This record gives sequence, C-alpha cells and structure tokens, in this order.
Amino acid sequence: MLDVKDDDHTNGVEDLEDKLRKLFVGGLSETTTEDNGRQYFSQFGEVENINILRYDDGKSRRFGFVTYATDDGAKRCLEEKKLATHNLDEKEIEVKRAMPRGNRDRNASLKTHKIFVGGLDTDVDEETIKSYFEDNFAAVVTKVDFIKEKKQEGKEQKRRRFCFVTLDDTDLVDELCV
Repeated sequence: MLDVKDDDHTNGVEDLEDKLRKLFVGGLSETTTEDNGRQYFSQFGEVENINILRYDDGKSRRFGFVTYATDDGAKRCLEEKKLATHNLDEKEIEVKRAMPRGNRDRNASLKTHKIFVGGLDTDVDEETIKSYFEDNFAAVVTKVDFIKEKKQEGKEQKRRRFCFVTLDDTDLVDELCV
C-alpha cells in the first residue's frame, strides 16, 4: 500500500471504537509486508486492516498501523508485550495504541501512569478508589493521591473533590483516557 495523505491528521482514528482497535507498529523490517504482518497479528484476533506506510518509491517507512475487528484483539496484542517482545521478520517491533495526530499537544503521546479522577464525594476513601479500578479494569493501583486545599490560618485543611490514581500499566491508562 502506498502512503496516503491524512488530511484531518487523525491517522484514521475517527471514533472511540476505532481508537481502541487501532495500534501503531514501529521498527518494522524493510521486508515486512501487509501479508506477513496480517499473519503475525492475526494470532491475537481478527485483523480488519493493516497499513505499512511507504515512501513514494515504494520503500517501507518501517512503521504502520494494525486495526483489529474488535478491541479485544488489540488488547490481547498489547497484553502479549507484557509477557514477551513482539518479533516479526526476525526483528523486535514496538506495538502501542495509535494516538490521533489531530491533538496538537506535543506531550499527548507521552506515556503516563496517572489518571485524574474528579467529582468525588469527600468521604470516598483510598480503598474504594483502588477496588473500583481493580474490580472493573483488572488494574494494579500503585498509588492514590488525594489533594487537599491550601492551608489557611484558622481553617481546617479540607480534601478536594478529586484525586490522581497511579496504575502500573500505561496501555490501560491510554485505554481509559481515550
């Protein structure tokens, strides 16, 4: 496939479902084709589309995108990298969730372990937050930071109605924040 201009700068990621199904694949061999890429990535789920980007002369740019038919395939592929590195055509490759280019914040694609959680009742405790993420997302919560109001003389320092939750899995953070 030839490189196609993406006029809206979203890397083809249009809605939430697409965001969860589409992965960036980097560090590909020059010899990797859509066919052997599809064969490799199909072990994690049905591949809807694979696009290896190429220069005008047809030479591989050594990266591309894999879109699974369901988000479960993408999840399995991301989970695999926790167990072992992805290798295709005798080359270790990088696999991560595709991030839309439309976001002009240059830090948008940086990996983070923290999630902002707002609108909390002041009586919600750390254990409630931890169990919510563990039970609903199989997350490992490493830290919960509740934020307190600035100290003012003569006033009790109250907890604010939000916190930051630190998870051990950046891919899960990406999924939750998409």
